[in-house]
Amino acid sequence: MALEADLSCAVCTDLFSDPVLLSCGHSFCRQCINDHWTSSKSRNCPVCRQVSPQEPLSNLSLRNTCESYLREKNKKEEKDEEHECPIHGEKMELFCQTDEQTICATCMDYEHRWHKTQPLQQAVRQRKGKLKAALRPAENMLLSLRNGAGKDAKISKDNQSQAQRTEKRIREEFNKLQQFLKKEEESRIAALNEEEKEKRGKMKRKISSLSDRLREVEERMKDDDVTFLQVGMKATSHTHTFCYFMTVTNLSQCAFLQNYNSIMNRAKQTLPDSELSPEALIDVQKHLGNLKYQVWEKMKDICPYYPVILNPNAAPPDVSMSNDLTSVTSCVRRQDEPNPLLLHGSRMVLGNVGYSSGVQTWDIEVGNSRHWSLGVCLGSEERSFVQMLNPENPCFWGLRRDGDVYKLLNTTATFKLKTNPQVVRVKMGDCFDKKGGWWRNVSYFDATCNSPIAYFHLSAGMELFPFVIPEKRSGPLRIVPAKVTVTFEQVEEEISLPERHTVSPKMRWNVFFLVLFFLLVVLCVFVMYHLIY
Repeated sequence: MALEADLSCAVCTDLFSDPVLLSCGHSFCRQCINDHWTSSKSRNCPVCRQVSPQEPLSNLSLRNTCESYLREKNKKEEKDEEHECPIHGEKMELFCQTDEQTICATCMDYEHRWHKTQPLQQAVRQRKGKLKAALRPAENMLLSLRNGAGKDAKISKDNQSQAQRTEKRIREEFNKLQQFLKKEEESRIAALNEEEKEKRGKMKRKISSLSDRLREVEERMKDDDVTFLQVGMKATSHTHTFCYFMTVTNLSQCAFLQNYNSIMNRAKQTLPDSELSPEALIDVQKHLGNLKYQVWEKMKDICPYYPVILNPNAAPPDVSMSNDLTSVTSCVRRQDEPNPLLLHGSRMVLGNVGYSSGVQTWDIEVGNSRHWSLGVCLGSEERSFVQMLNPENPCFWGLRRDGDVYKLLNTTATFKLKTNPQVVRVKMGDCFDKKGGWWRNVSYFDATCNSPIAYFHLSAGMELFPFVIPEKRSGPLRIVPAKVTVTFEQVEEEISLPERHTVSPKMRWNVFFLVLFFLLVVLCVFVMYHLIY
């Protein structure tokens, strides 16, 4: 209340409304000081009676303080109203343990007379204690994580180590790609330079040949008459007999004419080609045409596509996995950094993706190994736990080899094969039976000759995960990369105006039958005419 008194006007005794400051330092409501000065006919202060000749100034700081105080007061009043009993309007200071609600004293005397009640503060204290007890395990876990102890902290350290190893492998793979691209770039640039060098060599040889011919013609034009004549005699041997009986003058003229024609023909051969041949230019389209696609085709050899990728986080500690996550081998000793999540007791390795519909096919290379298991299984909802592998478990549909005997998981059937497969093909697909229901078909083949081995008929809609199990006495099991084929969709050009009016094949047949029918009618009329007349 002392604060409210300090924030009240001395004239109206209410909170300041648009307060103003006088020259004497006292503050009043603007309307209050104006009314006071009007009634007293003097501009003196109601408190100290000091005259204020200047106009009062707005006291913004005091106005903001009054508004803040008024807001807080209203909030407090609203809060107090909320804590009042909605029936009796009294303050709720009790807690009914029977109905678990806050009540007032009047409620305890009437509505909750026979209920067990306690003071509200005691009930709050008890429940806060229970809440602290419930939070104590989380606090201990948080303390354990901060101190680097406990299972979660170990997982965090394993994640850090796993991230470092994965980053190293990523850099190695991209380094291989960069080396390939660099080598391919150098090879193609070398081929371009070689072609340019060959074109330049041809041009040099052409220039050299042309220069030699010009020099030869110019040298022969510088010869004297006797030499010129001798050259002509040698060059025109078929006229030698005829020129022998001629005079010396006539002989010289004959030789000169023949030598002149020879030189003229030689000079004409020195003329360059009037048009530039396309073969003289660099074959740019050979070097740039579909460049990225051609490089990508060559990259397929070092960038294989695997239809199934194995999940390292779902692998037991006594299984070694390749860096590309496509091959597993049973190892005698535990890995240096085993998986901290114990998923199952068998040596099973799951695929990273489950399939519930569509057609999926993948090949697994088993080689000459005589002990292995592979197939598909049903994962749990959390996808982090797989049940133990045994013949009674209905969640596994696969193929197992134990020596020369093969066994179908989830059954007791055993059999032998004439030829042991080196690569086993697993194929899943949806099928529609005669009764009108959809089924999921899981089949196993010898991928070498594509001969069937076994199949399972399952209910549709189940999410199935690929799995492999390398036994201790077996070799590595490896996912075989799939062949990637690229299909090109032919782009249909816009139909031109004449093509839009082309008759369709169906319309052609209709016109043909119409014409045929018309000819038959004409033939019948003609026959009937001759029969009648």
